[in-house]
Amino acid sequence: MSQQSISSFSHKLLILFWFALIFVAVLNTAFWFIPTLVGEPFDWLTVTFPVEVTLPLPVMRSLLGFIPSMLSPFLTMAMLWQLIVLFRLYEQGAIFERKNVDCYKNLSYLLIASPFASIFSDVLVSLALTLDNEGFNLSAETNDADITMMVIGFIVRVIAVVMERAVELHEENELTI
Repeated sequence: MSQQSISSFSHKLLILFWFALIFVAVLNTAFWFIPTLVGEPFDWLTVTFPVEVTLPLPVMRSLLGFIPSMLSPFLTMAMLWQLIVLFRLYEQGAIFERKNVDCYKNLSYLLIASPFASIFSDVLVSLALTLDNEGFNLSAETNDADITMMVIGFIVRVIAVVMERAVELHEENELTI
């Protein structure tokens, strides 16, 4: 694949990643506040929470729950940001660079952290939604998608190690006459 085609393809992916980054933030915010403040009058929107709640919620409780509910979307946005940084480097022609290895490492750490962020988010959301009650309930769950993300994170970490070795070979090759 030529540098021109790599740059062109990277540019197209950058547009997609930027769109996805904005989409994740806006959509998750809307999908939190519409049901928690308006209730569930929409047939097309089914909402689940880690604990039993009565909708609509008071504004303060909705705001309190919003912050931990965004942990997983923030993690997704951080992953998208790492992809944006990586594909910007590819667009600029930087293929075997240390910065690319750093992007792969960061992406792997974020992927590995995803099931833990999901569990932590569920616990904090359940705490925020039941805080005013006579007691509070903690609830958390994980699913196969979270575990899959973690496994992919380990695979990306291996790719980061391979890329690091490729960078070393590339640097070594550039010094050879």
